[in-house]
Order: sequence, then C-alpha cells, then structure tokens
Amino acid sequence: MSSTTLDQRNNAIVRGVPASYTEALAVHFGKGPTDLKLAKQQHEGYTEALRQQGVNVIQIPADDAFPDCVFVEDMAVSLGNKCFIPYPGHQTRRGEQPAVIEELGKHLELVYMTNEGMMDGGDVLRIGDVLFIGRSKRTNDSGIAQFRKFVEGEGLELRVIDIPEHVLHLTSMCSCPNDAILLLTDGTIPAHAFGEISGTEVIIIPAQEVRGANVIGFGNKMIVAKGYPTVTKELQSRGYELIHIDTTQISAADASLTCCSVFFR
Repeated sequence: MSSTTLDQRNNAIVRGVPASYTEALAVHFGKGPTDLKLAKQQHEGYTEALRQQGVNVIQIPADDAFPDCVFVEDMAVSLGNKCFIPYPGHQTRRGEQPAVIEELGKHLELVYMTNEGMMDGGDVLRIGDVLFIGRSKRTNDSGIAQFRKFVEGEGLELRVIDIPEHVLHLTSMCSCPNDAILLLTDGTIPAHAFGEISGTEVIIIPAQEVRGANVIGFGNKMIVAKGYPTVTKELQSRGYELIHIDTTQISAADASLTCCSVFFR
C-alpha cells in the first residue's frame, strides 16, 4: 500500500490467489493471467519477501468468486491507527471487500465511504505528510471529497492528480518507496503534476518499464520486479539493496507489487 510510511509497514494483509485468477480484469498493460500455478508461486515469493523484511504477514483465504481478490490494496487505505474503507470503483470487485474489512477491523478503527463516491486504494500515494489521489476511472470526485475529509482530519494534505485514460491507477505508473525518491513512468504525467515535493528526487522510468516502476521500500532495501534494467540501475546507483521477485503473472492482471498488500502500523 502506497499510503503508508516506513514505520507503518509492520503488518500487511495479503490474500491468496483464487482458482478463478485467469479471469481477472486486464485492460491496460496486462493481457490476462494464463498460468495459475505460476501465479501462486509468484505470490508466495512476494509474501516471503515481505516476511524477510520483518513484516508480520496476515493472509486471508482467496475467494474463487472474485478473480481479482488477491489485489487487496484497492479495498482499504490505512493512516496511523485508522483505516479508510472506500467504495471500490469496479462493480465486480465490491464483493471482495467484506473479508478484508473483517480482518482490518481487528486492528484498526475503520472509517467508511458512502456509496455516492467510489475510490480504489491503488489511486493513493504518499510522500511525507502529503497524500496524492488519482482522479481515474475507478476514483471519482465524491470519493475524493470523502477521502479528503479523512486525510485532513488526520492532519495531512491531499493533492489530486488526473490520471490519463490509458492508465488504471496512480500507482500503476509511479511509486514512492521512501520519501527520498519518486519513480515516475515517462509518457504518463509530468513531474510538476505532484506540485512542490521538496527533498524528493523524481526518477523517470522509460515507458516500456512501466510495470517495474512500482517498488516497495524498507529503508535501504527495496522489493522490485524482475526484468526492468533501468529501474534496477537507477536504484542500485543510489546505493539501494534490491530484492528482485518474479511478477509476470501479477502484472498480467494490470497489477503491480503494492497491489497485493494492505500495510498498516
């Protein structure tokens, strides 16, 4: 989840890969998952990488009725001891949410969006005390207004970024693994769309490596997708230690690394 700072990545909710995963939505940079066994292996590699960084991983069972249920990031956004529960932007995904809510409710105070709005957690990114939300096919103005009330109530700032038609979510094209760097895919949005982000270096990633621009940071260590040489070069040149994992069947469903977890303190 891209709304959390490093000190809030102590715990992560993940969800198993369903037997129906090959039917997952794929209309942007993915062509649809084709190998269920490999998808499960890659998801296991992902969860193990989190555990190796000291994360307490809580895995809830997959639900075969919902092919996209592995992508829990869209179901919730945590801030400190609270968690915002949005109304997911795609109708086929709304049934995924109750199981995620049930687990989160054991750990955090929940704040619910009304269904006049819609929002996916994948449209949220955080840099320091500023959160960014993408106005997209999955996140509308009513959803943004409700999320703004929540964010500002926690003493943080919210900025809105318009997402291009060819991009699914804000975090489909960028990530902020720590406050020092922002990875941004070329040909999506200009860096100035983020406004003033003092102290954060913007690293432009070529369009052909868009699937690799989503990175999870743990201090000097970062979990990155295999197969993206520019991402690897840029991060290693800045002294980061990288943990590469296979994500081909994750990205085949228009998803990235952060899509598979909800981090919380």
